Amino acid sequence: MSFRYVAAKLFFALAAICALVGAFLFRQGGVGSGLTAKDYLNPLFLVTVPRLIPFAASILSAFFGLVYYGFEKKSGRPASFLLVMVHLISYLFGILGHLTLVHFWWTVLGEENATIPLPFWASILMIVGFAACFLAFGANIFRSMWRTP
Repeated sequence: MSFRYVAAKLFFALAAICALVGAFLFRQGGVGSGLTAKDYLNPLFLVTVPRLIPFAASILSAFFGLVYYGFEKKSGRPASFLLVMVHLISYLFGILGHLTLVHFWWTVLGEENATIPLPFWASILMIVGFAACFLAFGANIFRSMWRTP
């Protein structure tokens, strides 16, 4: 197995997994059912409808994979595996926090007498997860640019 483009391969694999999970959740129905064909064309619905969030995560994962592939190919040096793992894990934590918050709001807005408390931990997890994700991504890209021969 070649150890070239490991970061890109990891994010492409994550994109495929997110797409498969999204397809499974989409077929199950549940929260967000009853959308019209026009609703699916709205890009905002990809991040506000719980069963469409895996598709948005898949698109963003593929974007990260393409950027890592381009930078590794251009610089000829691999990305830092430690920073890639920090990026990947914090990205997954950010998605989990976002999905929890969106599901909470769909539940609260769908019921008249909902007494569910706001999951504050999900808010913190989403903010910290996405912040660490983009910091690790930026650090890896700047590291690749800095070390370019």
